[in-house]
Amino acid sequence: MASLTNSGYKSGLASAIGAYCIWGTIALYWALLSAAGDVEILAHRIVWSLIFILGLLITKRQLGATFRLFIDLFKNPRENNTFLLILATLFASGNWLINIVGVTSGRVVELGMGTFLTPLMTMAIGIVFFSERVSKVRAAAIALAAIGVAVLVAGLDRFPWIAILVSTTWATYGALKKKIIIDPLKSVGIEHILMVGPALIYLLSFDGALVRHFLESFTSGLSWALMGTGIVTSVPMILFSLAAQRLPMTVLGIIQFLSPVLTFCLGVFVFKEAVSFAEVIALGFILSAVLLYILGNVKHHRGP
Repeated sequence: MASLTNSGYKSGLASAIGAYCIWGTIALYWALLSAAGDVEILAHRIVWSLIFILGLLITKRQLGATFRLFIDLFKNPRENNTFLLILATLFASGNWLINIVGVTSGRVVELGMGTFLTPLMTMAIGIVFFSERVSKVRAAAIALAAIGVAVLVAGLDRFPWIAILVSTTWATYGALKKKIIIDPLKSVGIEHILMVGPALIYLLSFDGALVRHFLESFTSGLSWALMGTGIVTSVPMILFSLAAQRLPMTVLGIIQFLSPVLTFCLGVFVFKEAVSFAEVIALGFILSAVLLYILGNVKHHRGP
C-alpha cells in the first residue's frame, strides 16, 4: 500500500511539474504564431482544443453524457447554474486572449508578474466575495502584492493591464468554477462547446480570409502550429487534474510558482525585454508576498 501511495505521489509530482513547465514556457509557442492575429490564434485554440477534448471524452465513453448534460443545462438553467458556467467560459477565453496578447505585444515580463499575482488575487476574491477568513500572514501577503501593483501603476509609463487582467480573469474563473458542481472533464468540454460557436463565426467571417490564411499556411508550418494549440492547451490541463488528485495542496501551491518564474525568465533572457526600475521594485514586493503566501499555506495545512 505504501509503495502504491508513493507511486501516486511521484506521478502527481511529475504531472504538476510537467503542467507548470508547459504553462511557464507556452509563450515560446505563441511566439511561433506571430504571423497570425491575436483573436485568430484564440479562435484556433478553442476549435482545436475542443477536438482534442472530444477525443478524450470518446476515449472515456463520456461524450454522450456530456452532450446530455449540455442540453440539460439550458432546459433547467436555474438548477444547473448555467449563467455561471457561461460567465466562467467568458473569463477563461478572456484569460487565454490576454496570455496571447502579452506575448505578441512584447510584454512577457509583465505577463510573468501577473501570473505571480494570480494566487494572491484568488485569496482576495475569497475574502471579498466568499467572506473567507485569512491568517495575518496571508493578509500581509495580499497587502504586499497590492503595494507591488501600486508601484507598477505609478512607475510605468503605461497602465499594467496585462499583469492585472491575466491574474483577475483566472482568479475569477476559479471562483466561478468553485460554484459549479460538474465533473471537471465534462465541465471543460461544455465550456469549449460554448466557445466554439463564436470562434467558428470569427474564422468563417471576412469572406473566408482567415480560412484561406490557414489553408495557405501549411507550407510555412503556421497551420500545423495553429492545430497544435489544441494539444498545448489541453495537455497541461489534464496533467494538472491528475496532480490535483494526488498531491497535497501545500505541495501543489508551491509548484504553481514554477510557471511565473519561467515566464518571467523567458521575458528577460529569451525575448530580451527591458525591465524598468518600477518593475524591479514591484517584483520585490510581489515575491515577498509569494513567500508569505507559501508560508501561510504551509502553516494552514500543518494546523496549530
